[in-house]
Amino acid sequence: MKRLFSRGQLTLLWLACSAIFFEAFDVSIVNLSLPLIADDLQVSLARAQWIQTTYLLSFGGCLLLGGRLCDYAGSKKIFLLGMALFGIASLLASISHQLLLLLPARAGQGIGAALAMPGAISLLSRHFTGEQQHRAAFGIFGSFAAIGFAGGLSLGGLVAATFNWRWIFGMNLPVIGLVLILGLVTLPADPPSGRPSLPVATACWLTLTLLLFSFAIHESAALGWITFPCLLTAIVSGVLLLRFDRRQNQPFFQRGIYPSPAAVKGLIAFSLLGFSFLSFIAIATLALYEVMAWKVQPAGLLLFPYSIGSALVSRWVLPRLFKKVGVAGTGLVALLCLLAGTVLLGAGIYTHRLPWYLVALLLVNSIAIAIGYPALTILSLRLAEVAPDKQGIAAGLQSFIYTTGSGIGLSVIGLCLQALSHSSIDISLLCACGTVALGSGLAVQQLLTTRHTG
Repeated sequence: MKRLFSRGQLTLLWLACSAIFFEAFDVSIVNLSLPLIADDLQVSLARAQWIQTTYLLSFGGCLLLGGRLCDYAGSKKIFLLGMALFGIASLLASISHQLLLLLPARAGQGIGAALAMPGAISLLSRHFTGEQQHRAAFGIFGSFAAIGFAGGLSLGGLVAATFNWRWIFGMNLPVIGLVLILGLVTLPADPPSGRPSLPVATACWLTLTLLLFSFAIHESAALGWITFPCLLTAIVSGVLLLRFDRRQNQPFFQRGIYPSPAAVKGLIAFSLLGFSFLSFIAIATLALYEVMAWKVQPAGLLLFPYSIGSALVSRWVLPRLFKKVGVAGTGLVALLCLLAGTVLLGAGIYTHRLPWYLVALLLVNSIAIAIGYPALTILSLRLAEVAPDKQGIAAGLQSFIYTTGSGIGLSVIGLCLQALSHSSIDISLLCACGTVALGSGLAVQQLLTTRHTG
């Protein structure tokens, strides 16, 4: 790494990695803590679920706006603005004593992450231009997401049960403060964009449309048949928005954001990874509580070694896989591990045997996400083929597609559990496992057609 990157590039890389780490960390850290938060705030678990939903809605609804702001205002400015907003919202979340105060703070975290993520990606693209540097930088960047997912899942339960659930938000603050100081001092200044001001009407219209779309996806189990008119309204609004935007002298969107068919296939596989991985985590967490009858703190202790395993795989295994089988081959290995882990999770649920469950977590939490997220990030972010004035929106689109895939997966799992609520929890979870396995299989099929590009 020292030979490949200069000292300034290393600093920029670690700063950019902080954005994706906190985004992934914050999505997963709340999962195991929700029962404790609900109990402390004296609300039902169903209402407490809005703590997670609010974050995902605000994050997904503002990603494209965050990406386009990078193209208009500059990646450094938007990255630092996003991290500052994320830090302020984390502070507010850590001192919230009511659900009505915690939800706006979570929305602020989602908006901050939606600004920081595209900013970080476009910074990497602009300052790591060679093919070897580009691949290595985005491999490390994706690894931090995997470590964030795995670490948040285990630490959420441990920290909340050992100390207090507010620490899962407060522990962000020292690191974010350091990131902001280093970013202000060390990040290169943004080049002049030469672009006119952002079309505010289009930006607001887009954000409202995506919020409605994300809401319909994430709340489909609760909305029931109302989901379909909400989705239809969002789709019609999106089509009208694109037509309106094309008639403008300076459109918000421009054609040719993703000119490569291989990049499009990478995006599809990346969305299916989101569909399958977060659904697997939801099933595994529910199985821990309902099938294995584990409590929050033991569950956190059980998952903690897998977060360490994820870091070790990212550090030692991932670079060797890139050299031996290429990026697409590495993604294929990851998705096959995800598919096998889902099958083994189903076996553990069916037999109530912990060893099957442990092997499933090893394959998915320590291996699949640690090598799959970086590989598919590189495949779907072919920013070398994207014009400089479109890289922010391309980065936002990539993150939005992954988030949408995750939301659809969680919604499908919720619908499966709701439709089979009259059955035993084992049958419901097994059907959900089948859905995840289908998503993993489709992702494998996508990568089999693009492996030659890795």
